[in-house]
Amino acid sequence: MSEFKRVEKEMFPSSYATIGTKGRQIKQPADKFRTEFQRDIHRIIYSQSFRRLRHKTQVFYFPQNDHVSTRMDHVLFVASAARTVARCLGLNEDLAEAIGLAHDIGHAPFGHQGEKFLTDIINESAALKQHIQRFSHELYGLRVVDKIAKRDREAPGLNLTWEVRDGIVSHCGEDFKTCKLIPNDKDKKLYEIKDRKNAGFPATLEGCIVRLIDKVAYCGKDIEDAIAAEVIKESDVPENISGKLGKTNGKIIGSFLESIIKESYDKDYIAISKEYGDLLHSMIKFNKIKIYHSEKSEGYRKQAEHTIKLLFEELKDVYLKTDRFQNFKKDNKTPYVHKIFAEYVNDMRDIYEKSDPDELIVLDFIAGMTDSFVVRSFQELFIPQATV
Repeated sequence: MSEFKRVEKEMFPSSYATIGTKGRQIKQPADKFRTEFQRDIHRIIYSQSFRRLRHKTQVFYFPQNDHVSTRMDHVLFVASAARTVARCLGLNEDLAEAIGLAHDIGHAPFGHQGEKFLTDIINESAALKQHIQRFSHELYGLRVVDKIAKRDREAPGLNLTWEVRDGIVSHCGEDFKTCKLIPNDKDKKLYEIKDRKNAGFPATLEGCIVRLIDKVAYCGKDIEDAIAAEVIKESDVPENISGKLGKTNGKIIGSFLESIIKESYDKDYIAISKEYGDLLHSMIKFNKIKIYHSEKSEGYRKQAEHTIKLLFEELKDVYLKTDRFQNFKKDNKTPYVHKIFAEYVNDMRDIYEKSDPDELIVLDFIAGMTDSFVVRSFQELFIPQATV
């Protein structure tokens, strides 16, 4: 049946396309029908960690307006746009899509604010500090796909290709003014990367596409969402942005993609023109001031911070009191979050080393929570309930 599998070199004709993989952490026989990167796409979208992105913050906490983006929406936008650019450049569309889908899989609840809260927890724990310097979603994303993400009743770990894992860990970090991304040709040891600077640019052109499109995809959509949430008005968007790029997200993305394709065609790098790079930088600055630091975006920051930190202490306490759930007995009064945490510990027992601190297990569990599950758990544990 293997004759049904398409040949990558025929599908992706550019001499710069990534053909084949350096391999997986655990060797597997070739699939009968799919390329290696197609397999990764399916491993990612069938994982629980990916599905939880639908209830994680993009900009606004657990929006009730279905037209306002979640983290799931964002990764779908990135994957779609990355595939479009890869197709126009003759590069590996499957690889671009896989990286796009997985690039934010390491995000904590409450978005970038959640990253800050978890970094504070790390800084307050000497045991955690020895294992992880700060919570960075791209570095943590590598931990998620390698060790934590699972496909329902299967064992943890997605065993993705080296190229997709490299794209995840290297998908952000520049100063937002960079207009030319040259693939990192070093033979990276991914697990030795400790911060964004060490990660450098991705090692593939497809990874570079995702790194650039990540910003393109969120800039215009965040403006659309902010207008829908009445954080800004359409007239607030600077004329140099709307006049050149267009007034809708579709036109904004289309304008950027056209520039990327023109500047990158038949090149060994991915680029955007200086004019459009400056516009992208202007949009990011505008969004940061008018949207990301607005009252609606940050209005509940303090409450969210207390919620995450109190949950961490509570779950660490129950974990230790039950001798790491060896002596855990549940009944109809047991908090739901304790039951789910016990299931997590049981499922993941084999992924932790003896040297891993107890705090790391708690951190991993909280980092995987959705915004809504965090709030539900907090209400169950800390808000008084009727007793009669």
